[in-house]
Amino acid sequence: MKSHCSGYSWAAMAILAPYFSFIIFAHETPFHTVLHNYSTEGFSIEEATIPEIQQAFKAGKLTSRGLVEFYLDRIKKLNQRLHAVIEVNPDALLLADIADTQRLKAGGTIESALHGIPVLIKDNIASKDKLNTTAGSFALLGSKVARDAGVVNKLRKSGAIILGKASLSEWAHFRAFNAPSGWSARGGQVKNPYVLTADPSGSSTGSAVAVAANMAAVTLGTETDGSILSPSSVNGVVGIKPTVGLTSRAGVIPISHHQDTVG
Repeated sequence: MKSHCSGYSWAAMAILAPYFSFIIFAHETPFHTVLHNYSTEGFSIEEATIPEIQQAFKAGKLTSRGLVEFYLDRIKKLNQRLHAVIEVNPDALLLADIADTQRLKAGGTIESALHGIPVLIKDNIASKDKLNTTAGSFALLGSKVARDAGVVNKLRKSGAIILGKASLSEWAHFRAFNAPSGWSARGGQVKNPYVLTADPSGSSTGSAVAVAANMAAVTLGTETDGSILSPSSVNGVVGIKPTVGLTSRAGVIPISHHQDTVG
């Protein structure tokens, strides 16, 4: 969820369980000279909080399709420089239309806070759809997963829209210890949106950069040892790593059963 306080914009990375929310905070949006803020019916999407987005849905000022189109446009224009998104969901607009239809049938109000909200998930988190799950490696390109990861299943049940996969350090930075943070064979080098030459850190690099650059309302990352907290810090956002075991790790490409967590 995003909010505003003392010149800073706050953004939530994900609601991972009924009793747990993962909050990140982002500074003023980078690339403000590249893209003008998009607004519809007087509602400004950029930096809007999730409750504000839901209120705009309810008031008829915004649709899920309009929201998804906004983020797809951001990705199209910024990702060629930032490489934060490794793949977009070809069904994202269809899912947005379904969400809009469901909302209309419900009279404009649906209880789930994430209903109709686009979510990017790190590319080591399985999704049983048209998206790949590769951990940034060509070795897994085209492989089929048996089922959604536990956290993705919860997102779908909440009505969230899987927007795509976020880039990462390949194999969550276990391809090689001397590989650059945020680099993968599939995704290339993720860039810090505030200082393109700065180390963007990893391994959940794309998850942090995408939120910082307003390329998604919500993102998921994973951490074994600093992979959420470090890229959040250097990309102008604050990440929270859930206690190991608090959130499901089913369907996540593993490194350590004693340390891995989704946040």
